[in-house]
Amino acid sequence: MRELFDRLQQVPEFKKACEILKAEEDRTWKEHQELVLIPAFSRFEEKRALHYQEMLEAEGFKTCRDAVNNVYYTFKGTDPNAPTVYMTAHIDTVFPMDTPLAITEKDGVYYCPGIGDDTASLAQVFGIMRAIRDSGLKFKGDLIIGGNVGEEGLGDLYGMKHFFFKDHPTGIDGFITVDGNGDHVTYGGTGSYRYEVTFRGPGGHSNGDFGMPNPIFAMGRAIAKYSELDVPNSPKTTFSIGVVDGGTSVNSIAITCRMLVDMRSNGKAELDAVDEQFHRIIAEAVAEENGRWARDKEKYSDKFTMKGAVPLCDRVVEVEIKKVGDRPVANQGFDATIVQAAKSAYESMGLEPQFSPAGSVDANIPISIGIPGLAVGCGGKAGGAHSAGEWFIPDNISAGQAKLVLLLMGLLGVEGVSDPLLPKRG
Repeated sequence: MRELFDRLQQVPEFKKACEILKAEEDRTWKEHQELVLIPAFSRFEEKRALHYQEMLEAEGFKTCRDAVNNVYYTFKGTDPNAPTVYMTAHIDTVFPMDTPLAITEKDGVYYCPGIGDDTASLAQVFGIMRAIRDSGLKFKGDLIIGGNVGEEGLGDLYGMKHFFFKDHPTGIDGFITVDGNGDHVTYGGTGSYRYEVTFRGPGGHSNGDFGMPNPIFAMGRAIAKYSELDVPNSPKTTFSIGVVDGGTSVNSIAITCRMLVDMRSNGKAELDAVDEQFHRIIAEAVAEENGRWARDKEKYSDKFTMKGAVPLCDRVVEVEIKKVGDRPVANQGFDATIVQAAKSAYESMGLEPQFSPAGSVDANIPISIGIPGLAVGCGGKAGGAHSAGEWFIPDNISAGQAKLVLLLMGLLGVEGVSDPLLPKRG
């Protein structure tokens, strides 16, 4: 396979594409800076998606912006029997819509929330589109290419779920998400379940209504139990509680409180085992909190009453569990054709790819339903992802773009030069 990519590097259209990418580095960086100043919190990406569509259409690409704001264009291949590959970068970021967005620079390093993940890839994918068109490069298979929504946080991959389950339930033979920078290649998906758990009770005064079951105590019991779970190291399995909030004041028994719960694993059985224990823990914590005060009912019933002489301790904490995230476990072998193609393409260009068997990325969806997929980095250097100090260095952007063009050539085949490495699925 390495020999194929060595040969593809000599294709005149590829050399032309590389020249275009190099010549347009400044333009790509300018577009990158334009995009990062448009807020795009997950599930609120419409403004950036619309701007991205306008950028593409101003360049002559007749795009599709679907019902959830995925934006993409299709390069039609020359062979209807060749595979179709979908390549995309995610439009959304982790930063709420009111996050101040301003680019600052120090010693050649540019800082702004979201400037790396994944705005850099979004801009560079646009540059790749122009290079493919202007170089005259013709793939045998169709290439669907653009930007997608819903990758981060509680976006729950809704962009990919819509694309693969609603608009394209069949007909996609390979997938690449361009996410981050560098030469990493992720070829599997870490599954995750996420829950919003809300505890509710009657509330009251911390002193005058003492004896009332307390939603915050119930949540505390649940947190303590959850923190003691024992999970396997292999397949890697993790759990966390990322947000807790609720209550009214220091001298009140809370009426409601809430927590956001995360659990992940590279194994489906292991993820489901944590999920089962989580639900048991919540039920136990609520029962224990209600039972704690029920045991003192007689002691407090003559002092703490409500209208109708109903003992306060008969009022109970209740809980609502809402699933807010469901990312499937997605397994694919290192020997898969798409993985080996990436390895050969990168090595052909003198790069040393870093492989990871799993990550929580857009590729979870296609890989989980049997479509070969990867998550790969693009050009430049970046760091501090998901932090206010996120940074990007626009260094040699075109090299990161060129390796992706070469990989696409191998997967899709090039008219008059090579057949596709990927098969067309059923």
